[in-house]
Amino acid sequence: MDDYNCNFVLTNTDASIANALRKSMISEVPTICIDLVEVEENSSCLADEFIAHRLGLIPLISKRAIIDGPCAYKDQNGQEKGFMWHHEADEDHKCEIKFELNVRNTDDAALEVTTQHLLVSKEHGDPPMSQADCEVDCVEYDPKWPIVIAKLKKNQSLKLTAIAKKGLGKMHSKWSPASGVVFQYEPVVVLNHDKLEEIKKDPKLGNASLQKWVTDCPEGLVRWDSDNKQVQVLEVPYTGVAFSNECENLAKAQFGPEFFDLVSVKPKCGPDGTPDRFNFFVETNGSLLPMTLIRTALHELTRKLDILEAALNPTDARFV
Repeated sequence: MDDYNCNFVLTNTDASIANALRKSMISEVPTICIDLVEVEENSSCLADEFIAHRLGLIPLISKRAIIDGPCAYKDQNGQEKGFMWHHEADEDHKCEIKFELNVRNTDDAALEVTTQHLLVSKEHGDPPMSQADCEVDCVEYDPKWPIVIAKLKKNQSLKLTAIAKKGLGKMHSKWSPASGVVFQYEPVVVLNHDKLEEIKKDPKLGNASLQKWVTDCPEGLVRWDSDNKQVQVLEVPYTGVAFSNECENLAKAQFGPEFFDLVSVKPKCGPDGTPDRFNFFVETNGSLLPMTLIRTALHELTRKLDILEAALNPTDARFV
């Protein structure tokens, strides 16, 4: 795990739960994104709508958006401080963050307008409230390479106000905190030893052809043991190539169609014969930490299941 990525293994469950968790991470975890843009001056070559669209896609640090569950936001004093939905708030500063951008290029060289020019307003709301400690800002992957919003030639300018609100990925993809969430079955790699021996005994093939096959196969699945002159399966196969069928296709091309099953890769299954281990690869856009995203998604999934159970058991004493 690092600031943007997390890999983990989900076990003792089935594909439906794994996929529900994946979808929850993509579309059910709230973040904060720019939703309204008021352009006061724009003499760049880009249309107002184009710039507004770009601003909406800029990821913002969104830990304030989490108000429930194990990762609920807490201020510097340790108090939970919720960031409300727009339709629930009675004052703007409780549900909005205001940004301002005011840039004019006075040089001959082109000027890049970046997220470093997009600043949080000092005050916002009615009555005006300070935003000094709002803890919402543009995600900065590398200070040397901020996100470019537009480019201005000499005497061109861009002045605007942007309002950020809370939302979900299912409302618009700009609110999704996940850049990519995928899972793969845990692979079980099995060699067909009978056919390996058949190749070894063939005078036209032998160990040299097997070694070439192993060399041609993508790394992370099988290896050649030079001491014992045998093909071996890696202790921890690389799931990225396990189910690609590349090793099988190479065996078919090199030794013939009947050797397609020289190596077989199948999902690891439980006692009932269905896959029960899933390797997850989670990448965030920086708006939330990977662990915050995963734990909040689990909380949201559990909460929805509780609601469903209550609806299916209206006479259950637990829900009366």
